[in-house]
Amino acid sequence: MAAIAPLPDTDVADTGHGPPVLLSHGTLLDRTMFLPQTEVLSEDHRTVAWTSRAGTTRYGTERSLDDLVDDTLAVADTAGIDRFVLAGMSVGGFMAVELALRYPERVAGLVLMATRSAAYTDRERREFGALLEPLDIDGPIPESVIDAFRSVIFGERALTDRPELIERWTTAWRARPARSLYGEYRSWIDKPDRTADLARITVPALVLHGEDDRGIDLEHARVMHAHLPDSTYVPIPGAGHLLAEEQPEAVTAALSDWLRAVRPGEEPA
Repeated sequence: MAAIAPLPDTDVADTGHGPPVLLSHGTLLDRTMFLPQTEVLSEDHRTVAWTSRAGTTRYGTERSLDDLVDDTLAVADTAGIDRFVLAGMSVGGFMAVELALRYPERVAGLVLMATRSAAYTDRERREFGALLEPLDIDGPIPESVIDAFRSVIFGERALTDRPELIERWTTAWRARPARSLYGEYRSWIDKPDRTADLARITVPALVLHGEDDRGIDLEHARVMHAHLPDSTYVPIPGAGHLLAEEQPEAVTAALSDWLRAVRPGEEPA
């Protein structure tokens, strides 16, 4: 049996100076997925990326997106940041929509990456449940679950051409407690359908999605773009669910261009 790695109490990377951008990752990932973006954005922005409960000693305590919203506000408050651009990938995007709806005064702009506003269907809930409900156990994540998620997280091009990327993440997954993934799953499987509510989010938004995403279909990005009042939509060719690392240059360029053009949170000249 693989050994479970010790987990930190907290894991926050706060770099750069300027308008703040907070970055929240997806299931089975951590703050390092955003390194290609923060290394560039921190030249002109204060970037704060953090690892969610699942990658810390609080793993398995997530039970709803409200928990993750509260954690995000705690990260911002600890950093002394009142208003920020919030970038969320996958479950980070689910959380970002909830936060923008509940606390609109805190959000200057929204970046939704590889995510969806729709609720999960009954079929999706059954399929995820069959795989992940058994993980409320001691011990590491089973190899069968790692195998199942390999084709969800990574696009076909990455699976073919980026063995080092696949190996880095699957090695990390083998060292994680099963309950860390169970808690993540429980935080999002019952998410509400927020598609109609997107009309209430009036700050500038950027929708980024890999064209080869097999974790969340590209059509969800198109739907969100259509319902957000002020959004920019950028599909990323050759990227799967982990678009920020599979096509880092394209994602970073899209983020940088959007921040430069829209200047979220700033009054127009």
